[in-house]
Formats: sequence, structure tokens, C-alpha cells
Amino acid sequence: MIIITAGDHTPAAPYELAVEHSGGLPRMITPAHDTLDLPAEATALILAGGASVEPARYESPVEDGVTVKLDLERDRLEWAMLDQALDRGLPVLAICRGLQLVNVYFGGELHQDLTRTPYADDHRPDAPRTHLAHTVTAKGGRLGELFGADEFGVNSIHKQGVKLLGQGLDATVFSGDGLIEGLEHTGHGILAVQWHPEELIHTNPQSCVLFTDLLERAARA
Repeated sequence: MIIITAGDHTPAAPYELAVEHSGGLPRMITPAHDTLDLPAEATALILAGGASVEPARYESPVEDGVTVKLDLERDRLEWAMLDQALDRGLPVLAICRGLQLVNVYFGGELHQDLTRTPYADDHRPDAPRTHLAHTVTAKGGRLGELFGADEFGVNSIHKQGVKLLGQGLDATVFSGDGLIEGLEHTGHGILAVQWHPEELIHTNPQSCVLFTDLLERAARA
């Protein structure tokens, strides 16, 4: 069973359909389920997109002039679920906010508003969720093996990004402006991407392969 953690108002269907399309059985858990326990039958964990990670978790205040939407109960839930998944040696796929949470979990920091940084690509365009907003390129690592060396288009629905990379993490995918768009922790079997592959499984092979790879890794765990 593939456990998906998300906010109480996160649309479940795209994540569940992506797992089912790849041959897996999904189960979504949100703070409303009132549990911090990773189910015994879990074989992998997906950290879904959503609200910003609380800046206090990387020892920062909310920056002046920045508006962040927080979900403290979700932070608590996903921190506990990630703890347990790593303790049990389960593979993890982290998506958008999930990438940011993984980075913070390992001691990294985040840009709270990319429009206040030199990054030039439009990382949160006013466009449908399937719109390919910019390109990314993999540069080594497991993600490089999955995606190949050629650049490809991705959607982009985030206002924050990695500022300081967490300990033990490798940045292996980048947008044209240099922002980290994919990272991994080989020792813990974590792959993370900044875009939303669950929205692109029928049109973008690089996004689809993330879910099939997760199921393959789960079968070997």
C-alpha cells in the first residue's frame, strides 16, 4: 500500500490515480484522520504538495512582506510519517511541498518567496496545472538515470524553493535559472521533485516514471 500524506483540502484524485495508473494501491492520510502512525501495511510514502512548511522548523521567522499559508498539523503529521518511513527503510517520493519538507527535515532552509530572489523562471504562472511552465535538466544521481540528460518541460505551482540544501541530500535536477528542482537521499531512498508529476502522468514520461519507480523500489524494500 502506498501512503500519501496531504492537507485536509488537498485534492486526492490526481495522486491516487497516478499510483493506480502505475499498478499500486493508494491510501491518503491527512490531519483529519487524527493519527501520526504510519500503517503497518505501508510499502512506500508519498509526500504531496500543498501549504508552506512552517519557517520556524528551519529557524526562520516569516519574512517581512511575505504571505505564507501554513498547516502546522500537517507539518506534524508528515514529520512523524517521514520519521517512521525512514526507520522502516521504505522508499519515499516527495512532491513540491514534499521536496521542501524533506529539505527542512534534513536541516535545510527555504526561500519563502521566489519573486524576491534572482531566479528568473516563472515558477508559479497563472495557468492550468498541466501547463509546462519551464524546462528542467537532470545532472546525475538516480533522477538522472530515470530522466536522462536531455532537458524536458514541467509544470510549476510553487512560490518557495530550496535556499540551503539539507545535510546528506544531493541536488540532481535544476531549472534553467539554476533553482533546485529535484533532490535525493540515496542512503534513505528518497526522491523529490519540485513540480507536480501527478498532473502529468498521461503526457509526460519523466513524470510517469517517478511513480512506476516508486512501486519498483517498494517491491524491493
